[in-house]
Amino acid sequence: MTTTNPRAGFHPTTARAPVSLPPMPGERQARAAYPPVDLERSWLDGEELRFAREGGFDRALAMGFFLLRIPDGLHTAPGDRFATHFHEEPAGDDLDPYRGYRHADVPGTYQGYFDREHDQWENFYIERANWALLPPEVSRLGHGMTALGVAVLRAVLRHVAVPEELWSRVSGGLTDNGGHQMLAFNHFRSRKDTRGCKFHRDSGWVTVLRSFEPGLLALIDGELGAVDPEPGYFIVNFGSSLEVLTSALPHPVRANVHGVVSTERSAGRADRISYVTFLDSALDGTVYQLDHGTARPVQSVADFAAQEVSRTYDNDGAL
Repeated sequence: MTTTNPRAGFHPTTARAPVSLPPMPGERQARAAYPPVDLERSWLDGEELRFAREGGFDRALAMGFFLLRIPDGLHTAPGDRFATHFHEEPAGDDLDPYRGYRHADVPGTYQGYFDREHDQWENFYIERANWALLPPEVSRLGHGMTALGVAVLRAVLRHVAVPEELWSRVSGGLTDNGGHQMLAFNHFRSRKDTRGCKFHRDSGWVTVLRSFEPGLLALIDGELGAVDPEPGYFIVNFGSSLEVLTSALPHPVRANVHGVVSTERSAGRADRISYVTFLDSALDGTVYQLDHGTARPVQSVADFAAQEVSRTYDNDGAL
């Protein structure tokens, strides 16, 4: 689907060129049409991000997606349960701590339950300052996933030679475990006859995704491919703030376009679920571009986030 939107009001540096995309397919059509992407596999070794294949780091930066091994001791089962049940009403059993979040009162901007008008998506978003509202074991998982994401960000900035004295400023404090750290839980309602979620780019720095089945499509080198999960790994992708920062460097980081197919289910089969940590700068921060060792401010994070969010959840199909 081709956009002719002149993008009035979009920032010339951060908006990027329009992208032509097909309509989001259903999962059966996607399996037949789009082969899996050969993702790089990685693990964290202290502060170092190691890749299984030579040159894997640079390929991961160019693809915008890679697999990160889940560390021993990081227990994902609580997050799996929460993603499965957060949208349900309490039922008077042991799973009730994971239910009832459609009605949760979460203080702060852009948090709580969202019923997406144009997508199968329904979400529960909650920022780190409010994780005490979650079951304690889910909060612990959130802290573990964000620690992984921050470690990935620091390793990437080191790899592409961003001066370390700039890290905290350009990331809005995220490299020092500040910034904006959000948990997002997703349920895709197969009974809703629409796309899973729109093709979009993440707006922040690093996203750490726990997914369970194929259905994520990404535009890599001009071709759509399936970004499939692998047991024992998170899927990591890069956000637009990192792409903008590194766009003039010898090895820029790509924030590639991605979305989720329409979930199709036979009777009795559970719907698709997933959950992520989004790592971003605080809304009162600044988006920067690195130019010959100087961090040049290009846009406020608040304006950038509004620009990106408007393209993620609307119904025009354009990006």
